[in-house]
Amino acid sequence: MIEFIHIAHAAEEAASGGVAGTLGLNLQYFIGQLITFSIVLLILWKFVFTPVAKKLTERTEKIEKAMSDANSITREKAEFEAWKNQQMSSARQSAAAIVAQAQTDANKVKDQTLIITKNDQEKLIAQARSQMETEKSKMMQEAKSEIADVVTMATEKILKQKMDSHKDQELVKEMLSSIK
Repeated sequence: MIEFIHIAHAAEEAASGGVAGTLGLNLQYFIGQLITFSIVLLILWKFVFTPVAKKLTERTEKIEKAMSDANSITREKAEFEAWKNQQMSSARQSAAAIVAQAQTDANKVKDQTLIITKNDQEKLIAQARSQMETEKSKMMQEAKSEIADVVTMATEKILKQKMDSHKDQELVKEMLSSIK
């Protein structure tokens, strides 16, 4: 029976409420639910949606900053790579110039050393020739002296007598001139 009363009460309200009653809506309940929904929506807006939106905005800004930094780093890396390549090229050219200069200097030193060595050899040869000429002259003098002594002794033996020194010298000169 209570159920019947409820049904009857609902029918009565439906008949008296117009369109809302036809749909089975109670105006007081509807307004209460509308207020409750507004309060829940306000709480969600204040404590959930605003912080989440703020965090999403911050995260978006962070991502955009990271992308900007990545682009900047990529550009700087390319600039550094170009600078490094230019510096390496410059260093290679400098090294090649230094090597070429070192080779030129080495060739100059080599040429100077050869000239000095050649001059030293020529001096040694000249000294050796001079020494040989001196020794040759000395040996010739000794040989002439010995030949003169031998000729004098041979002449003495041949003549069996000693002549005076003037005649000895004339005889020696004659003998020497005939030897040459």
